[in-house]
Amino acid sequence: MIFPDIKGNENLKHSLMKLEKSNRMPHAVIIDGGSESARLALAEHLAMWAVCESGGEKPCSSCKGCNLAKAKAHSDIHYAKGEGKTEIYNKDEIMFIIKDSYVKPFIANKKVYILSECDRKLPVISQNIFLKTLEEPPQDVLFILTCQSSKSLLETIRSRAVTFTLESDMNVNEDYLELAKEIAAGMVAKSEMELLMATYKLDERAKALSVLDLVILLLRDGLAVCVGAQAELDSETAETLCKKLTKKNYIELIEITKEAQLNITRNVGLKLVSTDLCAKCRRALWQR
Repeated sequence: MIFPDIKGNENLKHSLMKLEKSNRMPHAVIIDGGSESARLALAEHLAMWAVCESGGEKPCSSCKGCNLAKAKAHSDIHYAKGEGKTEIYNKDEIMFIIKDSYVKPFIANKKVYILSECDRKLPVISQNIFLKTLEEPPQDVLFILTCQSSKSLLETIRSRAVTFTLESDMNVNEDYLELAKEIAAGMVAKSEMELLMATYKLDERAKALSVLDLVILLLRDGLAVCVGAQAELDSETAETLCKKLTKKNYIELIEITKEAQLNITRNVGLKLVSTDLCAKCRRALWQR
């Protein structure tokens, strides 16, 4: 197995190459740690490896299978589709994946199913439905699950898969992080004014997008701490959030923050974005 576009993570690469060489690649993989984009990049790399048609080192990045994988057009690679704004993998989606996994690959030697960010998209009920298939998987199938922390998944899920943890690749602007902490604290404050004052400091679009990225990471840290994992960015903020938010709250706030970022990219005025974000956060948490 070769990794021309995956930087760092030498121990992880060595483990994967060793498994491939001994023909012991698992049928189910959990990728955690690192950033969301890095987790997805590794998942897509493993998917390309699985459908590569080269007789030599894989993935070759140039055969028909690899090119289809890169274009996200390969008939044997399935990306799970979440439902609604929260993109939850519901019962019907998991049942479809289970049923489809028993159908032989169309053109490759394996079928691949990628379920991204399972710590917030794969609820316990869907995990339980998935268990039997992970325990007794069909032949020639690779399930790939990504999440910030594997500890957010059921122990029974983790025991049926091999976990690969990416190194952290965060390079944080300290000023932006402090503002992100203010916004996160404002989200759970009693007074709406704290959040409004913090978000009004998002006075430039590039800055606003970067700070909101950090807000999302802080929220995910809080969610990780709530399920017994470690915070990656700021443990103090994570502990504070964990005392005040439920898992559902975290998912809602992450989606609200992502929506604010989307509005920024659509050139919506920053003051309007701030006001809208504050209103939706208060609405999501008013019953807490």
